Amino acid sequence: MRFEDYDFIPDFEEFIRSIEIPQPYWIRVNTLKISEEALVARLEAKGFLLEKFPGLNAYRIVDMPVKHPGATVEHSLGYYYVQDLASMLPPIVLDPHPGERVLDMAAAPGSKTTQMAAMMNNSGTIVANDLRDDRIRALAGNVDRMGALNVIITKGDARYMRWGVDFHKVLLDAPCTGEGVVRKTPKQVMPAMKDHKRMSRMQKAMVRNAWEHLADGGLLLYSTCTFNPLENEEVVRYAVEEVGFELMDASRNLGGIRYERGAREWREWSFEGVYEKVVRIYPHRVDTGGMFIALLKK
Repeated sequence: MRFEDYDFIPDFEEFIRSIEIPQPYWIRVNTLKISEEALVARLEAKGFLLEKFPGLNAYRIVDMPVKHPGATVEHSLGYYYVQDLASMLPPIVLDPHPGERVLDMAAAPGSKTTQMAAMMNNSGTIVANDLRDDRIRALAGNVDRMGALNVIITKGDARYMRWGVDFHKVLLDAPCTGEGVVRKTPKQVMPAMKDHKRMSRMQKAMVRNAWEHLADGGLLLYSTCTFNPLENEEVVRYAVEEVGFELMDASRNLGGIRYERGAREWREWSFEGVYEKVVRIYPHRVDTGGMFIALLKK
């Protein structure tokens, strides 16, 4: 596959120029441990220059006195998390509330898990799942560093895992081909069509399992950091037409984030009834990585 195959991307030449520009660092303040104002004051005193995205707990690092934003005492203390703006958006759209039961099906390294714990003020329960030991170690380390006390970690394949409880909300930030992080990894090899089809099958299986673990009226947030419609609109079409989900408008809570709607069609696939309510984040619209977001109701 080549990016040129994605003729549904608006202002395509601008998009191509944008992915050749290195991606900035963004951070999220961990409000479980410190206020935004206090953290910003501490970092600015050290020589950081931060730019807040209006209305969001999201700060773009314009300049910093260290080579990596993780090289500070404040980061080690869990006062902030280095997280792309695009990565922060799925929890914002899902909007978990204190006291709810939330499942994060593919949680490592814990960016969105710890973000949701802060949104829930450590109330309720988050079950954070992943498959591999190395990923679970990273997840557990971040959960501990960020002081996310309402998190239970499980290990299992999200296609088949059984948790024995219904959840109010499920976050499936699905494993994907990762085209949307090209600004961070510009030398990555573009996935082949067979890779997109394989990932799409796996993602659909995870969506089916999410249905089994949602309470009636519960919400599933499905997201990927890739551009290919087979891993995005096609999975959502499957969730609606073959699993039984109702598609909701994924633009809720996005505020001033500039987004696009989904692909209406691509090659031999049509996504009528889907593209109007999903959201795509493109790097030439917002200075971050790529993200696809869909909100579904059982």
